[in-house]
Amino acid sequence: MKSVDLLRSLSDAIGVSMYENEVKEKIRELSKQISKEIEIFDVGKGSLGIKYGNGKKKIGLFAHIDEIGIVISKIVDEQFAMIHTIGGVDPRTLIAKRVKFLTKNGYKLGIVGMLAPHLQKQEHRNFAPDFDNLYVDFSIDGGTKGIEVGDIGVVDVKSEELNGKVTGKAIDDRAGCAVLLKTLEFLNKFRLEDKSIYFLFNQGEEIGLKGAKRTSYEIDPEVGIVVDVTFGSDTPSHFEKIELGKGPAIALGPTMNNEETEKIIDIAKKYNIKYQLEPLPIRSGTEADIVQIVKEGIKTIGISIPILNMHSSVEVVDPSDIDAAAMLIAQFIADYGEEGERNE
Repeated sequence: MKSVDLLRSLSDAIGVSMYENEVKEKIRELSKQISKEIEIFDVGKGSLGIKYGNGKKKIGLFAHIDEIGIVISKIVDEQFAMIHTIGGVDPRTLIAKRVKFLTKNGYKLGIVGMLAPHLQKQEHRNFAPDFDNLYVDFSIDGGTKGIEVGDIGVVDVKSEELNGKVTGKAIDDRAGCAVLLKTLEFLNKFRLEDKSIYFLFNQGEEIGLKGAKRTSYEIDPEVGIVVDVTFGSDTPSHFEKIELGKGPAIALGPTMNNEETEKIIDIAKKYNIKYQLEPLPIRSGTEADIVQIVKEGIKTIGISIPILNMHSSVEVVDPSDIDAAAMLIAQFIADYGEEGERNE
């Protein structure tokens, strides 16, 4: 399956933190197309697990399925409602956007409007609205009838493939989910009798690493590889720049296990797989922060896919980085413990 198709299918699915059922069903569907030798199961009271292989050595792959979103916080009148954030939404990214809410009766569309430039005064031009001044206009879809406080929503946008890249919402972290699914595809080339691989698609990362806390505790692998996204531009000048199309970024820092990190770097060199290095001197801001301290501690590796415009509806990713990350992880798994013969 092409990474572009995986990414677009996953990006278009809706899965705001703790409301991820639609994207979980999409992952179930896609994984069944990729492999018939898997066990799909619920894990961590809300996350999704896929098991491949039946060996004694357990390796866990982690990616979060949730996305940032918005929630109806107040019904103002028959036309307007107010909203608030679920996860790290910058309210400025919602202005002049069409939004979609999941109600008890299906989806309902609204618009976050803006004052036309012709009518703006100087005070309007210098004002950046916050959620106390942001309204959704539902007049385009029958008004606020059927809308309730607590209904969740996202920017209504479809993904696109442009010039070899994919743009859309929720690339953070559907890119990581795509890496896990592509890794499953690549693992079909290997015999892994001594290993069990757990693909853990976690809920609630954007609001506190909720899913990873539970799945890592329940599965307790000896090695965990966390796949998330990182900034593909605008890094501080004293850090090496991470760029799209130059491979996944391997994390270096106190959150990661040095020995396993060196092994995966050696794998990249050995098999000529593109990679970049990302120093994370304190915390990673990913599920690795919690996975590495579960129980007695899980040896953790961090892999990040560079993207542009993080936490917006126009995130951008290069699918070649998805492929490179999946090949790297699959080869690491195959070589883990100096075993893993090719099934050719």
